[in-house]
Amino acid sequence: MALNAYKLQGFKAGLADDAYKGVAGSFRFGYCLNIRSIADTLKCNQALKKDFGSVVTDLILSFVPASNGKLYGFGDTGRIYRKASITDPWELVYTDPNGKITGAGEYTNNNGAGNYQPYLYWATETTLKRIPLSGNWATDVQNFGTLNGDLSWHTMSIAVGVLMICDGGYLGLVDYEGNFNNRALDIIPGNRTKCLLPLDQTVVIGSTKGDKVEEGWLWTWDKQQPSWILKRMIAEKGVNCLVQGEFIIIQAGINGGVYYWDTANLLRIKQFPGGGWVNPGATANLKGLPLFGVTGSDKGGVYSYGRLNKNDPYAMNLEYIPSHGKLSGTEIGALCMYNDKPFVSWRDGSTCGVDTIDDQNKAPARYEGLVFDGGEPFVQKHFRYIKLLTKPLPAECSIEAYYRTNEQGDWKQAFMEDGSDRFDKEGNTKAVFTIETGNEEDEEKGKGETYEIALNLNPAGNDTPEIVATMTYFEAVGIF
Repeated sequence: MALNAYKLQGFKAGLADDAYKGVAGSFRFGYCLNIRSIADTLKCNQALKKDFGSVVTDLILSFVPASNGKLYGFGDTGRIYRKASITDPWELVYTDPNGKITGAGEYTNNNGAGNYQPYLYWATETTLKRIPLSGNWATDVQNFGTLNGDLSWHTMSIAVGVLMICDGGYLGLVDYEGNFNNRALDIIPGNRTKCLLPLDQTVVIGSTKGDKVEEGWLWTWDKQQPSWILKRMIAEKGVNCLVQGEFIIIQAGINGGVYYWDTANLLRIKQFPGGGWVNPGATANLKGLPLFGVTGSDKGGVYSYGRLNKNDPYAMNLEYIPSHGKLSGTEIGALCMYNDKPFVSWRDGSTCGVDTIDDQNKAPARYEGLVFDGGEPFVQKHFRYIKLLTKPLPAECSIEAYYRTNEQGDWKQAFMEDGSDRFDKEGNTKAVFTIETGNEEDEEKGKGETYEIALNLNPAGNDTPEIVATMTYFEAVGIF
């Protein structure tokens, strides 16, 4: 009997919304895959590496890439760190006696003597502080103003020409002349401002009612009106972050919901596959591609959503996992772009760190395909072989193949004809794995109604396997 072929070719559509179906080129799950290169192949992304030692000992919640060329990090126990250049290590420059720093930013304004200079601003629960960007950390830190008080978030952003600051039920601002108003805008009582996004001549504000109420709100304000202009409710436990890509992207709630909003139309467009949420400072824009640091998920890490070229699909992809290699149990505090590289702060238990791109090493990657039933989920099938077509395999790289039927049990590994558990022949461009499927205890071995394929891509240094297509060969054997 002739065998049928289940073919996979093209991977640019990223993570699917459904385990059983998706747009062409989508897959059920994967991580550290480079799906955005010019060739539509499957290969490893760059790895993340811990950036210079163990100086960072708390979770950085805000990064500020400053105009003096330095990168600053503001931690959740009050520590302030500085990285003088891309090649310099992190150093601890100041510890705030008021503890947790919940927002930070850079803004240029009048110093009170008619001179306009850049300052670093940061906020603890009830105090706004600053230092001239060229100041001395031992002598020049100033208590600039009193906040209304929010233990969780004082997110900052420059919008409508001023520095705006989330502050409980209010929005505070510092203007160009150095004036501070801690109640520039008040929103409806019971809501607490959490995140900000500049939008043309307005600011978009995301708020929460706490972790018990399924109600987050979006607001707009232009600094001129005595109150907010627009408001829109999202039925989630608060709006966590806002980021500008080709359009405004919102992450709301604790179940991974991602939304589109154009100030008129609100649409849920995606969900992070393991749920979770994004802290207000854990977003960045990588050359037009929005990045999100996902916390509270068993599939956590740095996700992207968007496209790099007009003809590509909008795709979600788990681009990076932290340098310790864990998908769960890690909180991501902040993301930023510095010297054209993403930086990621994280905490795993009592260990904290900052990661950045490792230009010299690719990351081991994982691909898990959609559930395949051949359009006949009631027909039993006998799955026999997996064939891989690849670019010439670099030295010391390898690919492992796994499979599962009827969504039962753990993944089973496929083996090559010579008994090898991986394809590792340097320079070769195709490999065939023999598979045995089904639950051996209660099904006839080698048979199942549905099928899934998974692939591990193992790089070597900066070389990666590159898969062009996969074919799984099978035959239909009946309805029993």
